[in-house]
Amino acid sequence: MKRVLIFAGLFISFTGLSGQVIFQEPLSPRNANYNMDIRLDTEKKQIHGSEILTWRNITHNATSELQFHLYMNAFKNNQSTHIKEGGGRARKLDKEKAWGWIDIHRLVVSGIDLTDQIQFIQPDDDNEADQSVISVPLPRAVKPGQEIRIAIDFITQLPIVYRRNGFYEDNFFFAAQWFPKVGVLEDKGWNCHQFHNNTEFFSDYGVYNVQLTVPENYVVGSTGIVQRIEHGDSLKILHIHAEDVHDFAWTAWPHYLIAKENYKGVDIIHLYEKDHSGTVELTVQAMKNTMDYLGEWVGEYPYPAITVVHPPTGCFDVAGMEYPMFITGGAFFGIPEDKIKLTTMVTVHEFGHNWFYGIIGNNEFEEAWLDEGLNSYAECRIMNNFYGKNTSMLNFFGLTMGELGYQRLSYLQLRRWDRTLRPAWTYLGGGYGTHSYSKPALMLWTLENYVGRPYMDKIMRTFFQRWKFKHPHSQDFIDVVNEITGENYDWFFDQLLKGSNELDYRVTIAFTRKVREKKGLFDEDGGKTLYPVKDEDGVERESDEENEEAQMYRSIVRVHRKGEVVIPVEVLLVFENGDSLQYNWDGQERWMRYDVFKDSRLDYAVVDPERKLVIDSEFTNNSLTVEPRKKPVTLLSNRALYWIESVLHIFGFAG
Repeated sequence: MKRVLIFAGLFISFTGLSGQVIFQEPLSPRNANYNMDIRLDTEKKQIHGSEILTWRNITHNATSELQFHLYMNAFKNNQSTHIKEGGGRARKLDKEKAWGWIDIHRLVVSGIDLTDQIQFIQPDDDNEADQSVISVPLPRAVKPGQEIRIAIDFITQLPIVYRRNGFYEDNFFFAAQWFPKVGVLEDKGWNCHQFHNNTEFFSDYGVYNVQLTVPENYVVGSTGIVQRIEHGDSLKILHIHAEDVHDFAWTAWPHYLIAKENYKGVDIIHLYEKDHSGTVELTVQAMKNTMDYLGEWVGEYPYPAITVVHPPTGCFDVAGMEYPMFITGGAFFGIPEDKIKLTTMVTVHEFGHNWFYGIIGNNEFEEAWLDEGLNSYAECRIMNNFYGKNTSMLNFFGLTMGELGYQRLSYLQLRRWDRTLRPAWTYLGGGYGTHSYSKPALMLWTLENYVGRPYMDKIMRTFFQRWKFKHPHSQDFIDVVNEITGENYDWFFDQLLKGSNELDYRVTIAFTRKVREKKGLFDEDGGKTLYPVKDEDGVERESDEENEEAQMYRSIVRVHRKGEVVIPVEVLLVFENGDSLQYNWDGQERWMRYDVFKDSRLDYAVVDPERKLVIDSEFTNNSLTVEPRKKPVTLLSNRALYWIESVLHIFGFAG
């Protein structure tokens, strides 16, 4: 489709893009507002666009420059920071010679052409080959509270489907991070990171009015709501409007089928291919479950619509990702959903991001756990609530696994590799998934077990309500925890959020012997027990033979803190007559010994009997029986679970 680019100078005078009001009162600061006129060139696989950005300085300091993300330039060559960090993943781009890029043809600020002032900058790594961030020096500083208008003409070349973007064959298109997007100005300066391999995004909120031109036979899904469609000349123009969002993504394909249902005033729009028709009912139900649970728990979904896309076969690089009012799921051929709930889990996770990333707009570059971790924790609660605590992920050939089991399997692989609170592109090796998703989810579930669910519910709701449509940091969450509990939990987060040590408690000794008096002497390492007896002359001596007349049992249990993380824990001793004793151990010392005299033999001892500390790295050493018992988990089942976890990790967590 050959179209002539409408330049920004003409576009400035166009006022027809303002959409109908969705919210009578703004939900966000709305300091980054976009009016866009874009056209999809299906032959060249390009997006021709003009945008008017109305930007307001909401900080306390003036700025003498603007910074923009040009994310698509990450796919421009094999020397960009994104490609170099990804190792060999870009071979497809190089092989197909189908790279992506974005070129700015004109940039005008308040009527002044600054196109020749554009400078590529690399704030993170000084990689001069990376062109994913630009700086534009301003002729006059923008003071706090001042508003300016920036007009930009640009062309975006889509790559072959790769890393959330691109085209597939001749007619599938997915556009994410496709337009020049202004960074976030903070009091300390511009926050505008390069596009790294293991990071996502950070933007300010605003109103988007998008006029999108595509061929007449294409089906479009996007952020926002379509307010009207104009038809003519084998093309159609969709007028799309969104309020209080911080991004805009869209897809176009002639073969999408559409399922639409209104639930509690929200239009759930499901786009899918014919072969994935079997996913419609379970996907929509997962959306409803997520909306119900999070709505009651932390806050209602505020938007009038949500679109979920199942990309066609061959386009899995754009599956499992979140955008405001618009998510991509994933349908898996040959995997029975009633046995392994992959499609359901991905849907719950990505829709959950509309709360934790969409409404809570944290910095995903610098503190990824605040969206991925909180959302994975929410995913655990939703999946367990609707799909079974022990079967919410897997119920297959006698093997069962709940969400917490899945998160633990993911965490245990790389548990000591890194700390969670660090810029996402600096994690060691494959640590991003473990330390942004799984470890924070287990940390938060451990916190819930420690403070109690009522307190945790209040913590989550307070944090959400206080920081919705804002940019919170990790300390803001910790402050809410301390406020709601009335205690200082810095010690908890210092260890599990800011540290790389692991939590591991174990029982090292548990045995019992019959004694006549409370004078029996035990070898502390569990060796021979000596019993006080009297010989024929009445002289007391020590013997290793039990006295038949003894009426008491002396039991010794020793628990050990194997890991470096210290969290108070319960220790339970259970006796053969059914009696039990429970102790609270602060865990400060490396070990604790319990020496008990009772009229019954010890059966077993367990540290953390209720498994409150779900982030404990090894449950198998948490208990010890006096008499050996067979282990219930076979090597075969362990291998099967590991394989399933690997599949889930690869396909389930793209976003």
